Amino acid sequence: WRDAMAYNGQVPGPEIRVQLGDRVRVVFTNELPESSAIHFHGLVVPYTEDGVPGLTQPLVLPGESWTYEFEVRNSGSHMYHSHMNGSVQIPMGLLGAFIVEDGTEEVVDQDVTMILNDGPLGYTINGKGFPATQPIVANVGDRVRIRYMNEGLQIHPMHLHGMPQRVVAKDGYPLPIPQYEDTVTVAPGERWDVIVEVTEPGLWAFHCHILTHAEGPNGMFGMVTVVIVNE
Repeated sequence: WRDAMAYNGQVPGPEIRVQLGDRVRVVFTNELPESSAIHFHGLVVPYTEDGVPGLTQPLVLPGESWTYEFEVRNSGSHMYHSHMNGSVQIPMGLLGAFIVEDGTEEVVDQDVTMILNDGPLGYTINGKGFPATQPIVANVGDRVRIRYMNEGLQIHPMHLHGMPQRVVAKDGYPLPIPQYEDTVTVAPGERWDVIVEVTEPGLWAFHCHILTHAEGPNGMFGMVTVVIVNE
């Protein structure tokens, strides 16, 4: 257990999943001992809703609230996070996924969000380090979409053993020609969508391939999970 900053008491914050064209209202109440704000990363919003203190809004001081409201104008995998003292507040946990569906997505059996982070909380996937990370459990024949979101300060090349990843979207925008990779490099602020065609039964390691983020003298730790494939 480590001290963190959190939206609604959880790291990552609640996943926001909406439809293209929806109108969204987010009420942010700051219970931290320091100022903050929320930026909706990757979303096309009016500048007044962009969440940048000193540019588009005043600081939200401790004990104050601020309301964001906008129509969702672009689809895909996006994020929300602090935009005040971001090098501290975001690695400490002020982050979350903002997913916009538009009805054109490929049909999959599972849709997995994988938020990558590094800093005071360690090398984490969805706020946890291995062996506390949540495994992906699938059956042979399943199709699994993985939405990578890098909220950290470092690059994380994500490698799945045993099966290739078909890269289908970058920063919320579909790729005109999807490509297969076994290691997908996710830089800070980037989002990549991949689809894995589950073909191989067994236990498959899934980890950042900067090995100091995933392995040490005592074995695997940090930015590691497992894909469990049942026949």
